[in-house]
Amino acid sequence: MSIPVVLVHGLGSSFAHNWGVSGWDDILMSEGFAVIGHELPGHGAAAEAPGGETEAVQRVIDLASEVGPVDAIGFSAGARLVLRAALAKPGAFNKIVLLGIGDGMWAHTLNTDTFELADLVVQLLETAGNDRARVERYVKGFTEMPPLSELSKVTVPALVVIGDRDMVGPADAMTAALPDARMVVLKGVDHYATTSNFKCQDEVLRFLSEE
Repeated sequence: MSIPVVLVHGLGSSFAHNWGVSGWDDILMSEGFAVIGHELPGHGAAAEAPGGETEAVQRVIDLASEVGPVDAIGFSAGARLVLRAALAKPGAFNKIVLLGIGDGMWAHTLNTDTFELADLVVQLLETAGNDRARVERYVKGFTEMPPLSELSKVTVPALVVIGDRDMVGPADAMTAALPDARMVVLKGVDHYATTSNFKCQDEVLRFLSEE
């Protein structure tokens, strides 16, 4: 029996918009994986998280623990959650895939008091049918990323995939801090094109299929 794969979408998006449109769910299921979609708090029908990102991370841990161990794939804000969940409870996971996050997550401090959603995120959330105010409240619950030195506790195999035009890249320091990780750099790919990139999909399938 295949290990379940939890897919966690990016900020402003949804399972259907992030993974369905680009065919991830169909591709994974055709390879025998059991796909489980997980919505970010305040996105789609998911309840908001009064406890902020800490509560959001716990929801991923609870899901993985209930079904798991699971493979988990996260994109952007979803990858933040997957990484932090695997740090808090690595035993709930078999493998993790981190798409569209990198060293920029540590280089820039988010000021939630003055934060405004980027125009592209606003367009995305409107296309995905999300409520802007709910998405903004979720972002305002973000917490600082754990120190890179703490990533040594993420003992599960990890695949990091990032485009060489991604604004949060590169991902060299993050990948090096993970005990069992490798990185794939997508040439000519920006942040938002990551999940629709065929090489990205191929590399993730190969990684998940490895014994």
